[in-house]
Amino acid sequence: MAKVALLLAIKKLRQLILAEETERIGADREISDVVQSLEIFLQDLTADDQMPSDSAREIEELVYRVEYMVENLASKSGRSFVKQFPLCSGHGAAVEKQDRSEFMKLCTTIKRLLSENVLQLSSNVNVDSSSSSWDNCCKKWKQIFANELGGEAVGIEEEKELILRALFDKSEGYEHRFEVIPIWGPSGTGKSTLAHAIINDPRVVQEFRKHRIIITVSDSFNFKREYSSVLTRFVGSTTDYEDSTTDTLAEKIREQLEEDESRKEFRKESRSLILLEDVRSIEDWQRLRRAVGAKGSRILVTTRAKEAAEGMNQAPYVHRKRPLTEEYSLELLKRTAWPKMDPGAEIGKEIATKGLEMVKKCEGLPGAVIELAKLVAGKDASEWEIVLKNARSDLSQVMTPSYDELSDHLKLCFLYLGHFREDPEVEPEKLCHLWTIESLISPHECGSTLTLLDLTEENLKVLAQKGMIDVQRRIELKSCRVVGLMGDMCLSKAEERDLLKVMDLRTEDNPPSFYFSRTRNLVIYLGKYKSQVNPQYRNLRSLRIIETNDHQRLEELVWPPVLSDVKQLRALRILDFDRIDFREKGRELPESIFALPLLRYLSFKGCFLEVLPSSISSLSHLQVLDLRIHDFCKIIIPNVLRKMRRLQHLYLPKTFQMIIKGEKLRFDGLTELQTLKNFTSEVCEIADLFKLTKLRYLDVKVEGNLDDLKSITSPMKTAPERWSHSSIEIKKFDCYTEKRHKVFRQLMESGIPPKFSFEGHLYQLPPYNLISERFTEMVLINTQLCEDPMATLEKLPNLRLLVLKDDAFLVKEIICSAEGFPQLELLELSGLFVLEKCRAGDKAMPRLSHLNIENCDKVELLPDGSEFHPVFKDFLSRNIP
Repeated sequence: MAKVALLLAIKKLRQLILAEETERIGADREISDVVQSLEIFLQDLTADDQMPSDSAREIEELVYRVEYMVENLASKSGRSFVKQFPLCSGHGAAVEKQDRSEFMKLCTTIKRLLSENVLQLSSNVNVDSSSSSWDNCCKKWKQIFANELGGEAVGIEEEKELILRALFDKSEGYEHRFEVIPIWGPSGTGKSTLAHAIINDPRVVQEFRKHRIIITVSDSFNFKREYSSVLTRFVGSTTDYEDSTTDTLAEKIREQLEEDESRKEFRKESRSLILLEDVRSIEDWQRLRRAVGAKGSRILVTTRAKEAAEGMNQAPYVHRKRPLTEEYSLELLKRTAWPKMDPGAEIGKEIATKGLEMVKKCEGLPGAVIELAKLVAGKDASEWEIVLKNARSDLSQVMTPSYDELSDHLKLCFLYLGHFREDPEVEPEKLCHLWTIESLISPHECGSTLTLLDLTEENLKVLAQKGMIDVQRRIELKSCRVVGLMGDMCLSKAEERDLLKVMDLRTEDNPPSFYFSRTRNLVIYLGKYKSQVNPQYRNLRSLRIIETNDHQRLEELVWPPVLSDVKQLRALRILDFDRIDFREKGRELPESIFALPLLRYLSFKGCFLEVLPSSISSLSHLQVLDLRIHDFCKIIIPNVLRKMRRLQHLYLPKTFQMIIKGEKLRFDGLTELQTLKNFTSEVCEIADLFKLTKLRYLDVKVEGNLDDLKSITSPMKTAPERWSHSSIEIKKFDCYTEKRHKVFRQLMESGIPPKFSFEGHLYQLPPYNLISERFTEMVLINTQLCEDPMATLEKLPNLRLLVLKDDAFLVKEIICSAEGFPQLELLELSGLFVLEKCRAGDKAMPRLSHLNIENCDKVELLPDGSEFHPVFKDFLSRNIP
């Protein structure tokens, strides 16, 4: 808790130093001093228990107050304030001087608290507390997962045999190579149980009877000490090696292994098998392989890090630990809860029924099943209902080792996902904005090549690699989510650390009132049950309100009291409405929202909102505005968005209208705007686009208008790199005249923007040499091409997505040559009613991972898709005979 709290404090202060408000009042030096003190202290803090959690929380609380004080001082000082004369001139100078004094006192208090804890830290002689704490945690969970009963583990025989076949492989040259078999999976999946079942199998004992070595890589793992221990297996006493370096010991172990393997009589006798348990990273593996990577040896590895497993080049394959079936889970529950019961005995019908219901919550994780068995042991079936009700919180703790292994930074990122515990998917772009506002990521971490979105996706990829989240991909990382017990653990730890509070009004189990303590982030699920919030809600920084439509009538939903007094939420930075219907009487959008002085993020995504109030322009600090309301709702937007000069990311609805008919939405005052989605030429002012010098992410739609298309695309050609992340959707643009077809050809030749969607009659594509290599995505709809488009498009070297829909071509057969589409990852063929045959060379589309063929009634295609392409990770076929 302490390390994560201090890291969050440092991140917030670092971002505050870069803020416009800090520079305006000349507070950057004082804040930098505090940051430096915090960083020095955090470097010396090796474990959470070295600093009282109350002290860490107090520092975090003070940092929030510093942030609020800076913003408050900046608003009082006014835009004309001169940094050289901080807070001592102009209207209200006396009040400002008092505020300045309070600000200095806060900074001094933080440094004093750190000094007190430095003294406590230096007096703590137990410098290895973090290591022993971690090791004790690991031992605890190893004991929980050790579900070998009567010498036989439950439900792993098939997996064991699969790995044994690889271990016993004696194909040509086996004695000259070493092979590693990684067993990968999240916490609680039984990786160690499987590995020990393998290493203790009688056939393995016989095959590897000379040397079967187990090395456990704990957090306090000491390479030199462990290497010395292993070396004693070969040479007895290691006295002669006491002064040797770690690298020397590693080399000696490798020499011993290779010497044994090279002796013909030894190979007849046995080979070497080494089990490396709980390898944390690819770096750990690279160091260990220097010692154990001897020719002829075989290595088993257990790891929670997917990137480590996939990075072991000598692995014939990576084995992902499978979950237990419900049948095996119930068997494991029976053996663990009633160990004295005869293995063949039947349990009572009622217990079996409820037991099956309970093990479903364990998601096939042996560790969770055993934890459940501990909860139900000694209880009869009538008491199981209570256990079942509260089980998920206890069961989710089996995921704790995976969480503990994360860096402090990734812990913060992971815990933030508790805001979206029930969301089927969360967009990386949304997380990027929220993490930036909450200081979890900042521009200074990006360097010269990465963007904040790149940084967000990198963090999500690491969490996915470690099995903490699920991610969905199309071409790029499309969405993520926390699921199952991992999601329960995420929310549990976020609430435990006062990072988040969830108010679920869908269930009557809620307490009559919520007490926030230090929590500044609140998520409310609307329902028909009432619950009050204590007065501390006015310190909220983040508020998310969700309408899930869980079979409840709209009139039954209770409007949370926090929204009836929004003006009290003076510290609110984030306000996220999710699928809320504001059309219902008594649930109108509160006008006071637009008086929140510090609001940075406002979203109405998926909501029903018919009119956007013009007072939205009062939100002078707003950086992100998401107006992507429900598709079935059309909103009226006032022409005031141009006044919001700090706006950086604007998401317009797919369709909207202006107050005055024929008027176009203006953007010319948005000098900070970087993202603009759903720009529609029919209702948006095109001339303003090229005044937005920071704009990089543009999604634009043009419907049939030739002049609009030329006005948008022609200026883009002068700075092609600026629009490399942008897209254009051209609809209802039939090219029956040379004038219109010429514009299309010019677009093809320029490749700007590189994500291109076109709907309308074309008849013919330009030749390959007149199509730009810049294109990365292309969608052709109802283009009615007279020739096979594959012959032309397959030559585009950077094309990653291709969609051909609704009579995009009128030929019976398409053919992709052996070298075609070198970068294509997604191919969709839909509504092609003339198409009969698809053919592709064996080496075509080497990176294809998604294929979708639907509503192509005449297509002749083998059920497994092999006639089209040899390998598919994701294949969906509908309405194909």
